[in-house]
Amino acid sequence: MLTVTLIRHGESTHNVLALWSGCTECPLTERGTQQARAVGAYFANTQFTKIYASPLPRARDTAQAVLDAQPTPKPPHDFTIAQIREQSFGAAEEHQPCIREPGKTLEAHFAEDIYPILYESEKHVAFPGGESMEDLTRRAERAVREVVLPHVVNVARSGRDEHIALVSHGLCISQVVSAIVRLGGGTWKRKGPMVNTAWVRVEVRIQGGVSVEVADDEVPPVEVTVTEEGRADHLEDLLDGGPLLGIKAIMGGGVVDAKSPNEAETIAQTSAV
Repeated sequence: MLTVTLIRHGESTHNVLALWSGCTECPLTERGTQQARAVGAYFANTQFTKIYASPLPRARDTAQAVLDAQPTPKPPHDFTIAQIREQSFGAAEEHQPCIREPGKTLEAHFAEDIYPILYESEKHVAFPGGESMEDLTRRAERAVREVVLPHVVNVARSGRDEHIALVSHGLCISQVVSAIVRLGGGTWKRKGPMVNTAWVRVEVRIQGGVSVEVADDEVPPVEVTVTEEGRADHLEDLLDGGPLLGIKAIMGGGVVDAKSPNEAETIAQTSAV
């Protein structure tokens, strides 16, 4: 079996300011550093086969804390995986999100350097110079093919279990998990908030439970199960008040499913990404 644990980065300076972060290189806050150490300590007795991370500092530094807590000999790692960086928000990055004005088009908002939260029905829409949700979905598919599938193939051939960690970003994690689930022909959608350093776990089992011969780029028959979602018990009693809530916990990034601006605002305040 291949186990994949996906960890969101610790709190960043942009999270605190409630800004669109995307691919901007913002660092962890002191709180974020403590969150990273806490999640590292939580997984100290989990033997990872390999640890991967987005190259953005908030994810890379969180991954380093996870690696530092691993026993010696340390597992191999690669913190340069561009395919699992956050969705690019282009011109919106380092701006505050907002709810769009009724009767005003997105283009009119963009012309005024205003970048409202996008709705579920607008997966094809990108901020100027950025990626749409559909772009991120395609990138997540490539990440699974390039990073996760080689481990699936190794497990299929050897019959030995492996456990990898991917330290990434809220929106990207959601799309990567969905792409892994699709390896087994299933579908998945995140059920609720994912605060800083929360984690998701996916198990990929080779059907039949025996070693099989597969090509390097071949997906063997697998059963995929999301066994944990949004876990953050390592944050209990951390610092002065637990995880951030509301808009500061979700930025940067947010796609909301709503029929009206007021409903969108409510969802944005309660749905972490």
